[in-house]
Amino acid sequence: MVKGLFSRWPTSRSPLEAKTATAGLTILEASDLDQRLKVTQQARTLAANNLPNAQAQSLSGIELQIIQTIEQFRQKRFDSTLKALEGVQQDISQINELPDLQNIWLIESEFQKNASLIVSEQSHLVRRLASAAKRQVKELERFKKRHQLQRDADYPSSSGQFLRYCLLVFLIVVEALFNAEFFSEGLSSGLLGGFTYAASLAAVNILISFFMGKGLVRWIFHRDKANKAFGVLALVMTLGFVFCMALGIAHIRDQLVLESMDPARLALESLQAHPFVLGDLFSWLLLAVSLSFALGAMTDGLLIDDVYPGYGKMARQTQVALNDYLDELDEIRQELEDDKIQSLLDLDNSIENAKQSILQYRGLIEKKKSIRMQFNQMLSDSSRTLEVLIQHFRTENEIHRSDGVRPAYFDLSPTMKPLELPWVEQDEQQLILHTRLMQTLASQSQDIRDKLNQTFQHHLEQLTFVPIEELDPLDTRFH
Repeated sequence: MVKGLFSRWPTSRSPLEAKTATAGLTILEASDLDQRLKVTQQARTLAANNLPNAQAQSLSGIELQIIQTIEQFRQKRFDSTLKALEGVQQDISQINELPDLQNIWLIESEFQKNASLIVSEQSHLVRRLASAAKRQVKELERFKKRHQLQRDADYPSSSGQFLRYCLLVFLIVVEALFNAEFFSEGLSSGLLGGFTYAASLAAVNILISFFMGKGLVRWIFHRDKANKAFGVLALVMTLGFVFCMALGIAHIRDQLVLESMDPARLALESLQAHPFVLGDLFSWLLLAVSLSFALGAMTDGLLIDDVYPGYGKMARQTQVALNDYLDELDEIRQELEDDKIQSLLDLDNSIENAKQSILQYRGLIEKKKSIRMQFNQMLSDSSRTLEVLIQHFRTENEIHRSDGVRPAYFDLSPTMKPLELPWVEQDEQQLILHTRLMQTLASQSQDIRDKLNQTFQHHLEQLTFVPIEELDPLDTRFH
């Protein structure tokens, strides 16, 4: 009968069924234990002998067996729960966001130390370059003041100078090609011989004119009268040379056309005796070509640097000294800038890592709470299962007793050994502490960023031995 009653739990409405249904979510089922321990059968067997005795004060064997079975189940679940909690606690112990939080405080001091090291290592070189740059700037200012120069030096850049030297070579080649036709008329080697002859004369004509313009003629722009007079003399000499060279080339061409045996000597005699008497119109044209190319070369030499003597060289020396100083500053500034950027990244990463660690910490605490909640539910369910089985045993026993007596201890409910799990309040308190610390540091991160920028600027100013605004024309390099 009782066996049938347990088998009808899913559909019957008996009190026993209702109590057992509340424990349906656990592995420990009252119906399973009843069948395994034969609770109903033993209750009836004992009842047939009017046992337990009406005066009995201790639990019967089957009741003790029920309690022992449930206790063993509870202990097994207790051990597995402790193991699960230990696993979670190990995961928590591996999460330590404090190094990241503490690292936030060290970032600024670490940058300060690295910046000081960089400055101390480079300060001697920068000081020397700064002194050289300042000395060159002052020398340039004295030069401008002494020569009453109000303008900046005007000279081509390195690429511009290269182009002007290329122009010089171009003039030689063009003049040689242009004059080759004229000379080829009197040479047995033809056009190739004419080009060789013309190239030689063009090189002499153009190179001398170029270097005269580059080194001597520019003195005509000097403010000192004596130097200016020297420049005028150099110009006259250059023009005289250019004109005489052009006449000589024209006379050589005449002698080549006449197929003279010694054209250079006869051209010189002809130049001395009749300088302006040329054989034909082509010789006059050759004279004009040589003259114009020579003047072009002289102008090229004059403009390859500032026209005022020495001004371009002085300005370039100053520029080099300034560039050396400011390039070194640029390099150190970039090194400090990179270190500052890395410090800012470390700051952001530390805060982000701390946030992620705290989130993970919170998740593990919630996991511990869930494990504890499941265990507490198991305790509650096992207590209800014990109550159902004990009550069922006693009810069956009482019904089937022939003496109609109910033992006095049936009115007492048995208890089980208490099982206590470790609490998680300490973890929660630690989480609250770390969360507040992280929030404080996050709110102070802008102050740390400001300090990093101030430290960067301070160390850069330590290296700037010459104020940047004094170093014209490069005062905009750091803006």
